Amino acid sequence: MQNQTAADTSRNMYDKEKEPHVHAVDRLVHELGLSAEEVNKSYREVLAELNKDIKVKTFLPILVSRVVKQRLLQQR
Repeated sequence: MQNQTAADTSRNMYDKEKEPHVHAVDRLVHELGLSAEEVNKSYREVLAELNKDIKVKTFLPILVSRVVKQRLLQQR
């Protein structure tokens, strides 16, 4: 059995937090038919904006996805 270091624990926690965002970006790429780079760039920008003010992070991928979708559709 391996002992986890503090870095491993932090990395696992980060990965668990990151996973819903990765899935949200993938859904938007598929739904909007845009490049992953374009969607990811917009997603990261919106996430940074909203992450400052939101206390409960559970629904953050949903909120960010809505804003990103709206912005990208307006740019078309």
